[in-house]
Amino acid sequence: MTTARQHHTRTTRFRMLLTAAALATTVAAVTTGCTKENKAAPPPSPNASPTPSADPQAAEKDALLGVYRAFWDASIKAYSTGSMKNTGMETVGADKAYSKVQATQIYYRDNGYVMTGAPALSPQVSAMESAAAPPKATITDCIDSTNYIQVEKQSGKPVETMDQNRRHVATYTALKIGGAWQIRDFDISRDRLC
Repeated sequence: MTTARQHHTRTTRFRMLLTAAALATTVAAVTTGCTKENKAAPPPSPNASPTPSADPQAAEKDALLGVYRAFWDASIKAYSTGSMKNTGMETVGADKAYSKVQATQIYYRDNGYVMTGAPALSPQVSAMESAAAPPKATITDCIDSTNYIQVEKQSGKPVETMDQNRRHVATYTALKIGGAWQIRDFDISRDRLC
């Protein structure tokens, strides 16, 4: 049997151990908080917000814009040479788009004009229907013809035109036939400036 004195001694020792542990914890916390090397704990990382998914049509749009630029390259060749031959138009343009370029090229040739320089293009695919049969798309562009000038073929003298604004909105339609995009029609709006 333990006596009251032994019980008191054990209780006192227990309290002393508790006090020593509390004091050691306090000293450790205080000294750690005061050292120069202490680095604040990093804030909890916020939940990562989901990254926006990549455009599933990005590759298809890039391919279409490549065809659009090739269509313009072919048009520039036709308008600067007075001929549709060796322009590559037949691979990138068809239907009304081909016919419109050809009609313009004939007009320039018959009047002794050619185009010099090149337009500045800034096309964007404004609509794409990949599930359509055949797939179809629309390209919208602001064509800046400031450095694309109509001149007399013989003299190189600029031809006066009624339209003094050199920036117009244009809309192109394309179809994907046999796995390849083709520009099929276009409209350059003289009323819509950009």
